[in-house]
Amino acid sequence: MNKIIQQEMEILWSDYDEYSVNQKLEAFERLKAASSRSDLSQLLDLLKSEQNDFWVRELLAEPISEYGGSNCLPELFDALKLNELEGHDNDTFLHFLTEIAYSGPMECKSTLQNLIARKNYEHKTRAEWLIEFCE
Repeated sequence: MNKIIQQEMEILWSDYDEYSVNQKLEAFERLKAASSRSDLSQLLDLLKSEQNDFWVRELLAEPISEYGGSNCLPELFDALKLNELEGHDNDTFLHFLTEIAYSGPMECKSTLQNLIARKNYEHKTRAEWLIEFCE
């Protein structure tokens, strides 16, 4: 486990009385600088944490999209759904999803087609939306 990532997550999860928005953004920048592809599993576990709010999930979408790409679409779709349920527009989150499609269109399209083919896949509409960016 990358201890720096965990340390910075504690700041991101803290109350705004403890740390300002700027301090939280600085913590996220340190998290990104300290993370690598080998930390993907930890980042995915953190994305699923109940301590997150919409903003932290959106922040984590960036390194997860970069390191995991299409392989992480199911987890990213789950996090996106939570943000939508909380009433957020997810502009930045959606940008990271489209970057996955643009940077690896063939792999992304294949992954999305497999997800869409699943019986009763809960994120089918979102997967169908994203597949349009794989051209």
